[in-house]
Amino acid sequence: MGFSHQLQFLLLSTRTPAVAEFSGPDGGKTAHYTLQWLSTRGEAGLWSETASATIGA
Repeated sequence: MGFSHQLQFLLLSTRTPAVAEFSGPDGGKTAHYTLQWLSTRGEAGLWSETASATIGA
């Protein structure tokens, strides 16, 4: 099974929750998220597992 990925940077956050906003045509699609922690010195950590959610219509 093949599929393409279109990834884009969403935000840099120091607090939760982080909120992503989508427009009407995105309703019913699936959004996939990965997170990466940064140290106080800006050093990148490991990537999280992918979390997925359906965008509400």
